[in-house]
Amino acid sequence: MALPQLTTPEFFTELPSTKEQIAFRPFLVKEEKMLLMAQQGKDQKEILNVVFNILESCIKTPLEVRKLAPFDLEWLFLQLRAKSVGEVLELKLKHMKEECGGTTDVTINIPDIKVHFPEKKDDVIMMDSNIGIKMRYPSVDMIDPNKFDNPNVEDIFGLLDKCIINVFDADKVYNEFTSQELTTFLEGLDQNQFQKIVNFFNNTPKIKHEVKYICAKCGEEVKYNLEGLLDFFS
Repeated sequence: MALPQLTTPEFFTELPSTKEQIAFRPFLVKEEKMLLMAQQGKDQKEILNVVFNILESCIKTPLEVRKLAPFDLEWLFLQLRAKSVGEVLELKLKHMKEECGGTTDVTINIPDIKVHFPEKKDDVIMMDSNIGIKMRYPSVDMIDPNKFDNPNVEDIFGLLDKCIINVFDADKVYNEFTSQELTTFLEGLDQNQFQKIVNFFNNTPKIKHEVKYICAKCGEEVKYNLEGLLDFFS
């Protein structure tokens, strides 16, 4: 005879990028087991894949999880973890001072963790007084999980054909172009113009939290900046 099935509660959170209300359920024991096994393996791609699978199972609102911007995905998983396990994260942080290297147990309250948005958010970048481009944030399926929060110039160049929505001038909006046409356009930019694009990627919203603690080994006060999903679950 089949055993009775327990009902799971439903919670809501606001997606940082769009302010849409997202419904979700807590993750179950089988899903937590998957996450713990991935964490023990310490393979960042495997951890991210498990996070994808858990979010896709637990989120009830129609949502393409793998098309989310990194900060949206990180926010959702933190809220899911808070309702599934508890609002306190227990981390072991290493003092990066070379002569110490001690590890300290630190607790963090998930409600204290915020998405930090740039002071000036603008998805339109003017190359000069006449020509500009309209951008979108990269989604998590476009980015190497090791570089979610710190893509280099080579990474950025590889993302541009997916993140440029259109190019425009005073007379026309160019919504359709080939990869070669875009490459030719980008290679014709000067350093100052290309730096504007780099700045767009460097100033995307991020999950960040500063932790202050006393090192258990040397007794020194330490400031540690946690940034991105893998930091919060390392």
